[in-house]
Amino acid sequence: MRSILKSVAAVAVLAGMTLSAAVPTFTQAQIDSGEALRQLGKIAYDTAMARAAKATTGCTKDKIKIRKEWRNMTMTDRKGFQEAIQCLMSKPARYKNIAGAKTAWDDYGVLHYYQTNFVHDNALFLPWHRHYNWVLEEDLKTTCGYTGIFPYWEWGLDCGKMDKSPVFDGTEYSLGGNGEFVKGHRAAIGGAKPGSGGGCVKTGPFANRTVNLGPTPGIGGDSVALKYNPRCLKRDLNDDVCSKMASLRNTTDLILASSTIAVFQAGSQGEGVTGTNNKNFGMGVHVGGHYAISGDPGSDFHFSALEPGFYLHHGNLDRLHFIWQNLDWEKRKDAISGTGTMYNSPPSPNSKLTDNMGFEPLHRNITIAAAMDTVGGTPLCYVYEPW
Repeated sequence: MRSILKSVAAVAVLAGMTLSAAVPTFTQAQIDSGEALRQLGKIAYDTAMARAAKATTGCTKDKIKIRKEWRNMTMTDRKGFQEAIQCLMSKPARYKNIAGAKTAWDDYGVLHYYQTNFVHDNALFLPWHRHYNWVLEEDLKTTCGYTGIFPYWEWGLDCGKMDKSPVFDGTEYSLGGNGEFVKGHRAAIGGAKPGSGGGCVKTGPFANRTVNLGPTPGIGGDSVALKYNPRCLKRDLNDDVCSKMASLRNTTDLILASSTIAVFQAGSQGEGVTGTNNKNFGMGVHVGGHYAISGDPGSDFHFSALEPGFYLHHGNLDRLHFIWQNLDWEKRKDAISGTGTMYNSPPSPNSKLTDNMGFEPLHRNITIAAAMDTVGGTPLCYVYEPW
């Protein structure tokens, strides 16, 4: 890549499309420091708020929820978010006749397990996980009384100092600390160095928590994966993965070099696509964020949703999608690409905006279209504040 990137508009011209002239030119230093991402986030925020300001019903400007980066939340909201998750961990499961589903928190692991092959590496990846986070937000409110900010975690702010992250530093206002160090372990991916933990989480509000489901088995299917298998929550924080796959440069490049939703969603998941100017997205920021946390169940493809950090991680991915859409809203507001099965295996029809996405029994099913606009009001009504 050139040392100085042209503006997003110039990049778009090379790809045969036009973006807003309001998007500035960024130097490599601005990209690497996060200043470019902050500016792009502000443009997206303003664009979405301007749409809401015109609304007379539904998601009006006075009703919008502002999602914030964890470090920008008040201590009261950080504490409230933790306690609401712990509340779900104490409520009975809504899935019945599943041996491993003991709590309302386990429900999210079961739903993600069942939907995994239909909401990854396909057209539903971004809208399904967007609505999934919203379902949790509503559940924390209606079941456990939490009315504070729903957070995201900007991975790139913590690469190189994961154990100092306010999300994972093990203090009272974090989501708990790293796992205890296990000598000789190796749970990294893509040739990255091993993480710095690997064992049970012993510090912070989620210390000594029990994981009831998983891990995903190679053989045995549902009868093994969904059985009751209590064990400690483990983490393996990994600076090398974060720096190589989920840095501020990685996230900004994904936005700047993705001229279509097909490139954006595939690039975020490391599917081997190249972006504008032959940009290589490597293993993708989605993989990077997961394996920066790693551990059990954090790096479990099916049951990673049982890791509390999962939702802050996917909040950040949703934020990138939010930014990408709002940089050229009229052309990108309904952009989806692909079928309804992972890697189109087995082959399935191309997805349509009118297709339903499954969330029962946690919430009613909705169409893809209903999850395309975060200020659409049917039911989404939120924006992402730059950190």
